[in-house]
Amino acid sequence: MHPRDHLILSTVAAAAVYPLLGRRVLMPWAASLLADLDHLPTYIGRQGLASPGVVWRYYRHGQGGEQQHCLHRWPLIAAGLALAPLAPPLGLIALGLAFHRLLDDLHHLLLPAWQRARWRLSAKGRLHAQIQRRDGHACRVCGASGVQLELHHRIPEDQGGANRPDNLISVCRPCHRQLHLQP
Repeated sequence: MHPRDHLILSTVAAAAVYPLLGRRVLMPWAASLLADLDHLPTYIGRQGLASPGVVWRYYRHGQGGEQQHCLHRWPLIAAGLALAPLAPPLGLIALGLAFHRLLDDLHHLLLPAWQRARWRLSAKGRLHAQIQRRDGHACRVCGASGVQLELHHRIPEDQGGANRPDNLISVCRPCHRQLHLQP
């Protein structure tokens, strides 16, 4: 999840529980935000030392990878929560880490559906849907249906072909490859 989104959601959650925890809410809030610092050793190992701005841009663009780091592991978080009665500050830190990890887990569960919905709402997604409906959700070359379809330009874009329905047809991937291999 984007660090900015962690900041916004963690701040909203901290504001929501402030009446219960008072100033103690700062500890889980900070832990939730600082959890991503455990990505830094991996970044430095791969990319070398860099300014904070460069590191921010790297992770902002989703290049940080999906590897779970130390502070993101549920066993560590559960151990911290279990020790909360003995060490309340440790419990507050574990609470912040748990919130961070829950945000990451929800993000990974919801991202594919969100990306599909965003695609369908985009102009390109609406054009694809319009062409596929017109073509009966079947390949115009081989007639295959129930397969993933792509759009093919009858007149290629580099030769002046437009992204208009009269210049586009729905084709399956194998046929699309064949069409591009033809001279």
